[in-house]
Amino acid sequence: MIRTVIIDDEPHATKSLEILLSEDCPQVQVIASFNHPAEALLFLRSNQVDLIFLDIDMPFMNGFELLNRLAPINFDIIFVTAYDQYAIKAFKFSAFDYLLKPVDEVELINSVRKLENKSKKSTQNSNFEHLLEVFKSGQTAVKRIALPTLEGFEFVEVEKIIRCESDSNYTKIFLQNAPMMLVSRTLKEIEETLSDLPFIRVHNSHIIAKNHVKKYVKADGGYILMIDNAEIPISRARKEEVINELTK
Repeated sequence: MIRTVIIDDEPHATKSLEILLSEDCPQVQVIASFNHPAEALLFLRSNQVDLIFLDIDMPFMNGFELLNRLAPINFDIIFVTAYDQYAIKAFKFSAFDYLLKPVDEVELINSVRKLENKSKKSTQNSNFEHLLEVFKSGQTAVKRIALPTLEGFEFVEVEKIIRCESDSNYTKIFLQNAPMMLVSRTLKEIEETLSDLPFIRVHNSHIIAKNHVKKYVKADGGYILMIDNAEIPISRARKEEVINELTK
């Protein structure tokens, strides 16, 4: 069983999440729910848990402040939030799970399944520290992201990513001056993580980094030559959009 705590200042939110978990996620055992972060803090300091569902925008002590007082973190976190898009980006960059309010039943089930399937290696502390650093600084230029590998998570500098290639339910990440990484995320999930960054989806199977493009070749329907000399095809449907992006 996954020993779980729910923390949200809205009583109806904690109650509805409890109901969803009891109906759809029997492997999750909710041992406590709190509407006051201070009470949750006292409980978590003296009780061992596996997972917390955590709201962020709470009065007196927000979710980040609560986690900061509990550090080092030795449990998993799924954020349940109506927070702005910037914060959601931060969660993705730090490989945290999150659910948007109102919580969707299917997304909740998938999030719990993802948690069960993830590596048990200790990466939570470094991920949280990176998330907190991004959130506090308010930086808009993300310098590195956490990518889930078969062994755990690996932090990668964004500027070193040359291209991403689909491999069924996995994605190959090709890096500058480093070995290729096999990431346990689909290309669509990687695309969402890299959105608002200088990357282009040029094909159903390929995403490229604009700053690592060597040249565009018209021959054979058109393709992109990358700095690693890989020839990346451009899908016919995306051709105009890709050319516009490359010439900005």
